[in-house]
Amino acid sequence: MKKKDPLVSIITPNYNGEKYLEETIKSVINQSYKKIEFIVIDGKSKDNSLKNIKKYRKKISYFESKKDNNIFHAVDKGIRKSKGEIILWINSDDVLHPNAAMNVVKIFKKRPKIKWINGICGYIKFDFKFSLIPYIYPKNVIINGQAHKKFWGYIQQESISFKRSLYIKSGGLNINKGSSGDYNLWQKFAKLTDLNTFFIKIGYFRSHSNQLSAKKNEYEKFTGNISNRFDLNLKRLFLSLIMLPVILLKTYILK
Repeated sequence: MKKKDPLVSIITPNYNGEKYLEETIKSVINQSYKKIEFIVIDGKSKDNSLKNIKKYRKKISYFESKKDNNIFHAVDKGIRKSKGEIILWINSDDVLHPNAAMNVVKIFKKRPKIKWINGICGYIKFDFKFSLIPYIYPKNVIINGQAHKKFWGYIQQESISFKRSLYIKSGGLNINKGSSGDYNLWQKFAKLTDLNTFFIKIGYFRSHSNQLSAKKNEYEKFTGNISNRFDLNLKRLFLSLIMLPVILLKTYILK
C-alpha cells in the first residue's frame, strides 16, 4: 500500500447485536482496501456480542465495552478515538460492500476539496441489490428537515462517507437527539458544505423491527410536518434522473 494512501477509519457501534454482528465484522475485515482502522464501540452488551468481537479481536484496531447513552454516543466515541482522514460508519446490523473503502478513497483522492459523499445504497432484504440511481440531496432540503422517508427520502447512513475534519468542525453528533441523531449531523454538515453524490457502492442497509430508524415518530417530530410530500418525492426523482449523467461523468471520467 502506498504511503500516500489515506487511512480509513471504520466505526461500528454495537449493543446486543449478536444476531448480525459477525456478518458486519466480516464485511469490514475483508475490505479490498487494506489501509483501514476498525473501531468497535460496544455499549456493555448483555448477549453474546462480546464472544463474536473477541473471535476477531486481532483484526480490530480498538475495542471497548462500556455503558453509553445511545448509539450516537458510541459512534461519537469511536470517531474521536479514530486516526483516519476518512470515516465510514457501519452499524452492527448492516454490511459494507467489499470495495466500500476503496471506492470512497478513490473519490476523496480525486476530489480533495470534497468533505462528504453519498453513494448508492444496497438493501439486504432485496438480495443485496443496490438502488438503480443515486439520489440527490440539495443543501436546503437537508437543512430544512425534508430529507427523510415521508418527503425527500432518507439519507442512508450506510451510503455516506465523510472527512474526519468535517466531523470535528461540525461539532459532531448530538447524543441527546434520540433516533434523529444522524439526521441532525447531516444538517450540521450541510450548513458547512454540499453533499456530493457519486455512483459508487458503499454499504447495505438491513431493515428489521428492532432498529432505531424504525422509530419514525421521532424523525417526524424532529423534521416537522410538510404537506407537499408527494410533490417533494417527484422533485427528488426528477432531479436525480436529470443529474444522473453528471453523477456518472464525475464518478468515472472527471479527474
